[in-house]
Amino acid sequence: MKRRMFSALMAAGLVSALIAGCGSSNTAATEAAKAAESAGTAGAESPAGTSGGAEAAAGTESTGGATAGVIWYNFADTFIANARQCLGNVAAADGTIKISDADSQNDITVQDNNLNNFLTQKPKYLVINNINNPAADSIAKTCTDNGIVAIFANTTSPSDDAFAQNENLWYVSSVSTQSGENMGNAIVEYFNTHENWDRNGNGKVDFILLQGMQTFSDTINRSSYSLAAIEGAGYELGKNIGGDDVTGVKGGDSINGVLCNFSRSEAQTNVEALIANYGDDIDCILADNDDEALGAIAALQAHGYFTDESNTIPVVGVDATVAGCESIKNGTLLETSLNNPVKLAKSIYKLMYLLEKGEAVTTESIGLDGVHVEGHKILIDYISITKDNVEQASYDINDTSF
Repeated sequence: MKRRMFSALMAAGLVSALIAGCGSSNTAATEAAKAAESAGTAGAESPAGTSGGAEAAAGTESTGGATAGVIWYNFADTFIANARQCLGNVAAADGTIKISDADSQNDITVQDNNLNNFLTQKPKYLVINNINNPAADSIAKTCTDNGIVAIFANTTSPSDDAFAQNENLWYVSSVSTQSGENMGNAIVEYFNTHENWDRNGNGKVDFILLQGMQTFSDTINRSSYSLAAIEGAGYELGKNIGGDDVTGVKGGDSINGVLCNFSRSEAQTNVEALIANYGDDIDCILADNDDEALGAIAALQAHGYFTDESNTIPVVGVDATVAGCESIKNGTLLETSLNNPVKLAKSIYKLMYLLEKGEAVTTESIGLDGVHVEGHKILIDYISITKDNVEQASYDINDTSF
């Protein structure tokens, strides 16, 4: 009832005052961010896992002139931890924008509370790593009605109509279709070079599709574009193990696989159960992020897979995390796509910086390799990472240049 009531208020553009339970105290970086800072490399993308409790925990705060609130979907997500730390580092070093952030703990109700909290504080900018995708346009309108520049980051984009009606609406994210294509192409290359890929001999690709959040655009695109690439290369899709069977997949199609919420533990549990019933049928596993891929690999290893080439099942992921890259090096993860949290963080900050200075936001003014601007959308390219170029999957979250 509470969520439905809030959605109705949002749709009407009426946001209540601060809801009790929304934290506002500043905290140090999460343990995940600290570990990432020590490593100085790789992160993970998109929504994953949950952290307990219904109250929001406010996060890092930097000093500066203009103010920006940042609502991250989950501090515990590896990719988010890296992006969050980098954004805080850049803001602290530059000083133009003062940043406060909050943790939605992968809970829409907590995100609603965080949003209400920031609306009462009236920041000039509000960066939203949104998980309530159906409410994106309503959230954008609410920010507009409150005189706040809304920046949707690393999430499903608001609609074209929302952009047409709001000159203070922006979007910063990676190009999720690329990650799906990378996944599918890596599987195709593996099949092309391994005659024994068809483990049950039915002439079809029987696969496990591990998904993050089903309404999240990255989930939809990674699932559909990966399968479309496999079909496009001439391979017939067989059983979608644990999900709904599909054929004739087109990019952007919504496909039901095994929902794991970007969580390593959920992926491991689900794949363990599927191996028990379909162990001889699994030709490949396509995972929405490296955490899910690593969970699948752990489940396979527990059942005796990956001892040699004859019992290896190709697994692909996304994000090029430190752990994911180590798995590529040891031969258990076939491919991942670098979704660079440093470029995400710097793109977000550079956008606010340019707006604050009254300068045009263009590909040239953003000035980051692999980042391009289309209207009010700032898009970040993926890089396919395999054992042949794994050294490219590196970045420094302490680099404050922008």
